[in-house]
Amino acid sequence: MKLQDTFFRLNKGLAFKLILLIFTSTAIIFSITFLYNYNISRKMVEKNLKLNAESVTNAAVLRVDKVLSTVQKIPDNYSKIIEASDYSRDELIDVLKQLVGNNPEIFGAGLMFEPYYPDPSLKYNTLYVYHKDEKIEFKTFGENVDYFTMDYYQIPKELNRSLWSQPYFDEGVGDVLMTTYSVPLYKYINGRKQLVGVLGVDLSLDWLQQYLNSIKIYETGYAFLISSIGTIVSHPDKNMIMNETIFSIADAQKSQQLRTIGYNMIHGETSFAEMEYHNLRTGKLSWIAYAPVPTNNWSIGVVFPVDELMVDVNDLITNLLIIGIGGLAIILILIILISKSITRPLRILTQAAGRFAQGNFDVILPQIKSGDEIGKLNVSFIYMQNALASTINDLQEASSKLKISNDKLEEYSRTLEQKVDERTAKLKAAQAQLVQSEKMASLGQLTAGIAHEIKNPLNFVNNYSEITVDLVKELTVELDKLSGKLLTKERDYFQEITNDIASSARKINDHGKRADSIIKGMLLHSRGQTGDKQLTDVNAMLAESFNLSYHSMRAQDSSFNIKIETDYDTTIGMINVVPQDISRVFLNIINNACYSTNQKTKRFMDNYTPILQIRTNNSGDNVEIRIRDNGTGIPQDIIDKVFNPFFTTKPAGQGTGLGLSLSFDIVVQEHHGEMKVDSKEGEYAEFVIKIPKNLV
Repeated sequence: MKLQDTFFRLNKGLAFKLILLIFTSTAIIFSITFLYNYNISRKMVEKNLKLNAESVTNAAVLRVDKVLSTVQKIPDNYSKIIEASDYSRDELIDVLKQLVGNNPEIFGAGLMFEPYYPDPSLKYNTLYVYHKDEKIEFKTFGENVDYFTMDYYQIPKELNRSLWSQPYFDEGVGDVLMTTYSVPLYKYINGRKQLVGVLGVDLSLDWLQQYLNSIKIYETGYAFLISSIGTIVSHPDKNMIMNETIFSIADAQKSQQLRTIGYNMIHGETSFAEMEYHNLRTGKLSWIAYAPVPTNNWSIGVVFPVDELMVDVNDLITNLLIIGIGGLAIILILIILISKSITRPLRILTQAAGRFAQGNFDVILPQIKSGDEIGKLNVSFIYMQNALASTINDLQEASSKLKISNDKLEEYSRTLEQKVDERTAKLKAAQAQLVQSEKMASLGQLTAGIAHEIKNPLNFVNNYSEITVDLVKELTVELDKLSGKLLTKERDYFQEITNDIASSARKINDHGKRADSIIKGMLLHSRGQTGDKQLTDVNAMLAESFNLSYHSMRAQDSSFNIKIETDYDTTIGMINVVPQDISRVFLNIINNACYSTNQKTKRFMDNYTPILQIRTNNSGDNVEIRIRDNGTGIPQDIIDKVFNPFFTTKPAGQGTGLGLSLSFDIVVQEHHGEMKVDSKEGEYAEFVIKIPKNLV
């Protein structure tokens, strides 16, 4: 009786599983259909949105770019007229009035001259014409406006090209948000083309803000504009204009998405509703489209509110969900009725099968005469009963064979682990070399960024130090003219001051030039490409590099001497390399070797003989170069750093730390070769270079 109850419970479990399986399958199909409809609807909305976003954004960009490009042509044309003519001051003022008067979209225009040009008595010389109360006004600026340091003057002068300035609020003249288009002016003076000034045209941005604010996207969408450095130029919230950048807003909101959008916008990228972020005004999830303005690299963004776009889709999905839940309830009732009609005849078969499962193979199975699947299942049980005995024998035989196969598999697994260990060791070695190459590439990019940031202020230091020296010379000449009118004590005092100023300026200039050479080395280090590849005799280049390095060292220290041992492989022939770059590699390594041996000579004097060994070897597809010295060597704790930029063991002022780093890039990155170093502190240092012979 207990056995029957057990099988009855199993039968109920089968009915439950059948109901659960069918209902779950139906629910999954419904869910897939539901999600499919939702995704199709959403994609259709997104597709239409992207088309709309592209249309709206491109229209805004074209409108803004058209105005800017039209304004830009005006000073470009006038600059050619001014450069080609020798106008007087009054005539130049008339030209500016004509420029501003004929172009009402321009707020003002100014001519800003270089110091003491064209009037040698004026350092600050500015002519400015602008609109005021429907009239054309003129004013000039003196020393109270140091325009030489302003972006709209200094940057075109340094870059030698026209450009738009960053937006700024002009106080005192227009009291409006402006941007300036600056054109450098040149004249031929004494046969040389020289910069004489800058023509600047001021454009009020009120029209731009009004136009962008007129763009409405549904109820809460809007358009905005940022400059090339991310400053908010136009936005519905006026408090943000010129007071915030897109990055400061992203930091305040801790929004990585907005920071990514800002990065893409200032880099001139285009996106049409492909990135989500939270609306600055409402805090709701939104899509944003953006595109750059070609003329001045500013960027226009258009915000599309997601909830307003998806209202119809959400209503459709809600209705589908209600209908689906009702349908599932009806299906569940039908499944329960059907499952009971199926599982009832299975109860009889389950009871007999239970006894059969206990090992009673002689049990007589009931005869179920129905022609459906349950009747066929009963016939299959009877057949299984007859075949099970022979099957058990077959299983025992198969088990014996399986044991033999398992032993073979264990042996194969053991040898496989050994092979895997060998391959892993090779991969780790390759990975270490790849990591070093990637690290050098990343440091090169960082070096380029730092060098470019430092170079402009450094140029100012060098230029103004040279100007100071010239001014001191002029002052000395003037003092000599007044020497008869001054007391001897006063003349000596003035002379001492001018000498001190000149000495200080020369020191500033000397150190500035040294810093400039370091910056150039940094920039050279960051550039991945140099000259063209040529067929080159490596052996001859090594000999020439040694001679250059040796004589350079002798010029610095006449007591320097070194013994050279060479072993050149004459079968190498000519190989395809960039000769000036490979020569730089050889010079860097040989210079370091000469420096190291010279330092050791100063320490041990006559008890030490400096030796430099240079060997080449033709090794199949590669040429191997070994340069070894018996100098001070490299300590093991820093040997992994010798190829890092700016790492040097030389005293301050004697090394930049860029030589070996640049050499590594030339060999590995440019020539796809290898460069390694082996050293023992106090005994030797050896650099091994491998270069492909047939580099394309």
